[in-house]
Amino acid sequence: MIEKRWASVMSSVETEVNRSLEWLGSERNEVRRMTALRIIEVLCNSDLVSLHLYISKIFTELRNPLRNQRHETRMAAACTLGACMELIPMSERNVRNPWLNFLYEELQRNFQMASVEGYHGALLVSQELLQHGGMYMQSHFGQVCDMALKLKEYRDPIVHKAAIALLPVLARYSPQEFTRVNTGSSESMMGRACNYLITLSRTSDRDRAAAFLALGNIAQFCSTEYRSFLEPTTRAIRDALIQRAKMRIPPAEADETVTAVLQTIATLATAMGPALTRYVRDILDLMFTAGLSQALCDSLLVLEREVSQLQPAIQGRLLDMVSIILVGVPFRPSQQSLDDLEQRMGTMSMHYATAQNGHRSGAAANGNTANGASSRDAYAGTVSDSTSLVVRAANNIHVTNDTLVLALRTLRIFDFSEENLSEFVRNEILRYLTNSSAAVRKEAIHAVSHIVMADPLYRSMAGAGVEVASEVVQRL
Repeated sequence: MIEKRWASVMSSVETEVNRSLEWLGSERNEVRRMTALRIIEVLCNSDLVSLHLYISKIFTELRNPLRNQRHETRMAAACTLGACMELIPMSERNVRNPWLNFLYEELQRNFQMASVEGYHGALLVSQELLQHGGMYMQSHFGQVCDMALKLKEYRDPIVHKAAIALLPVLARYSPQEFTRVNTGSSESMMGRACNYLITLSRTSDRDRAAAFLALGNIAQFCSTEYRSFLEPTTRAIRDALIQRAKMRIPPAEADETVTAVLQTIATLATAMGPALTRYVRDILDLMFTAGLSQALCDSLLVLEREVSQLQPAIQGRLLDMVSIILVGVPFRPSQQSLDDLEQRMGTMSMHYATAQNGHRSGAAANGNTANGASSRDAYAGTVSDSTSLVVRAANNIHVTNDTLVLALRTLRIFDFSEENLSEFVRNEILRYLTNSSAAVRKEAIHAVSHIVMADPLYRSMAGAGVEVASEVVQRL
């Protein structure tokens, strides 16, 4: 309603702001305080001209919420502070600098409290000043770096994580200062931060995810200087994935650390490009041990784009995992001479015989995933210990409708144009068009349509693509 600037709503803005400021100043009810913070944040984000009259009052009333005893209140107050800072035009230094000085003095005052609330409030205000204060923090950069380094090992986990989160914000604000070795110091701020984060990723289960995300973001902002940290970072990533595999956590089970690791790999690929190639080759198989997930797909899409040399390896592993989920056995590339011979003889490839005799021709394709392990178990029983990590991980995935949807979506979002998938679709994927789940049927239609349209033989009106398109139309 605010975005549409409805007259009835705009007339009540002044009333809402005054009430919210009153709740912030005197109200002990935490629900009202959180409501007031949210209302002010939304109004500030709407860039209403009338809000400029309240900036001084908002800054003043945010002092107490930023050192409130409740963690959630402090976080909400920081978000509101950032939104309010955006209302002050960068060009009006005479207006902007006094309020930035006021906020920095509050930061110092909170830090001097030497309490959990004070330290956390100081870190939050520092982050907002770095993100919204323009060049103001350039003169205070060293002091904020020292504060982050001092609090990075603080005993309270909230303060500790806030200090870790501040490190990449500092790297983004001034990469030159962050990577420069100051007089009287043996290493730069970046060196101290990265060495600490790499050690933390190896030694702390609780902070491993936060450490990896911070490392990835620092690499993004200081890519040239980060090259010396690539090897220890990827080694820590490899060790984290190996540790997870040894714990025998079921693939595709939600895991904060694995999600962070996969996101970090994608960030490193964006920052470092082809320089990451030789390091990723050692961890590519391990990335698949957590099973098929949206985080894995997102990471692999970035790797394909930024490190194109890995595309064949990525796509081969993905097709194996998707085929095991949907069919029950790894993917077999199209072999025209063998396929023609089998067609003339009226026989079926032994590669897919297990799947056809098991559930994939019926149970899973029709929506009965409870009996979905028979063909994969049968295949798994025939493989040797030398079977790749990818195949073993895929065989251990518990197939649900969500898993089927993601597997079918993978066929659509990745560019498998180097591999003709029309025969694979006709023999194995079309049956999912009659699955009992509407979500699976919808994704199957999208996947089949995408693959057929990408088939050059279809565009020339020849080959399996035309036959698949004809079957799709008939089934619809």
